[in-house]
Amino acid sequence: MSSEKKAFEEMLAYHCAPCLKQVKMANMFHVSRTSFPHAKEMVLEYNDKLKNKGLEFRILQAEKPRITFYLFSTKEIEKVLNQPVIQSFLQNLGYPTDSVSACLDHLETRMEEASYPHEIGIFLGYPYEDVLGFIHHKPCCGVGAWKVYDAMNLERSQALFALFDRIRNQFIYAVENGAMIEQLI
Repeated sequence: MSSEKKAFEEMLAYHCAPCLKQVKMANMFHVSRTSFPHAKEMVLEYNDKLKNKGLEFRILQAEKPRITFYLFSTKEIEKVLNQPVIQSFLQNLGYPTDSVSACLDHLETRMEEASYPHEIGIFLGYPYEDVLGFIHHKPCCGVGAWKVYDAMNLERSQALFALFDRIRNQFIYAVENGAMIEQLI
């Protein structure tokens, strides 16, 4: 295995394990473009490996010095983006909501304007109430994979954060000991 591919597998274990294990809708991570000179080829290779699991990679900001790898469940993102409240929210921000691809194209445009547009949480599977709480600067009641603003969901969110951590640690340990990502999913 090339050193670039090994480094990519380590990044996947650390940043994408919950999505790879299909307990989270999406994960993303950012890297220097020079760290992965064959990023496009790797994404094609991994998309081929992951498509039977309903997962897809997309590179955002591909022409920037810092690129973003975005891994998502095609079924889950479609479910989220088809919710009327989410569609309305995104449409108010100028998103076309007729397809996942159109939404992701617009997200990439928004990321050009601001590295982390506030609505990015929707695309990572964060609860809508927590995305709104962040946008409106409400008091935060918990922190983990995201900031929790809805006290009614705090316990559930904390349980998810613990699950994400356990899965991440399992993936990191396995990859450090020679396992390939495709063997873990």
